[in-house]
Amino acid sequence: MRKAFLLGIVCFLTVSVVAQNDSIVELQGVSKETKEEVEKKHSPKTASILSAVLPGTGQIYNGSWWKTPIVYAGFAGLGYGLYFYQDYYSSFKKAYNNYRNPYLENGLNPPSDTVLTVRGESGYSPLGVQQGRDYYRKYRDLCIIGVCAWYIINILDAYVEAHLFEFDVSDDLTVQWQPTFNYVPVGYAPSPLPSGVRLSLQF
Repeated sequence: MRKAFLLGIVCFLTVSVVAQNDSIVELQGVSKETKEEVEKKHSPKTASILSAVLPGTGQIYNGSWWKTPIVYAGFAGLGYGLYFYQDYYSSFKKAYNNYRNPYLENGLNPPSDTVLTVRGESGYSPLGVQQGRDYYRKYRDLCIIGVCAWYIINILDAYVEAHLFEFDVSDDLTVQWQPTFNYVPVGYAPSPLPSGVRLSLQF
């Protein structure tokens, strides 16, 4: 009788342990699936890809609709600057090459006292045309760099904001003052229980 009773207890404990293990496995599975669902729900990788394919869509994905006009305003401004400086650079470059190349092809030095016309305006010296060409080329190149930098900033902004999407920014900030007592062995201080105040911040 006693053996049967002990055998029953062992069987009951075995079944209980197996059931608990199954429950733990199921809970772990639910936690893993929930984590994957959260990552799929709002993924920094997805936000980055969207902004890379079509700038501004990553910001829309993050819920920051107001950033999209700023993104396109930046591209519009830099694009206009690129068009403007490229147009003037081409005009000054063409005028300078038309003045210089015929002399260089014949092995001659171009005269420096020639008056050149650029974009319908005359009175330019060869040196002035050369400087104008270099000036507009410099700012054309800066606009190209600006477009590339703005494109990368657009992607980084979407990526960082997606990472902070689940970040708790609540206003639950509390400050608590509470007394505290530090035990000091007798002989090391005049008082065994020096008192003080503890500042506790919770956020």
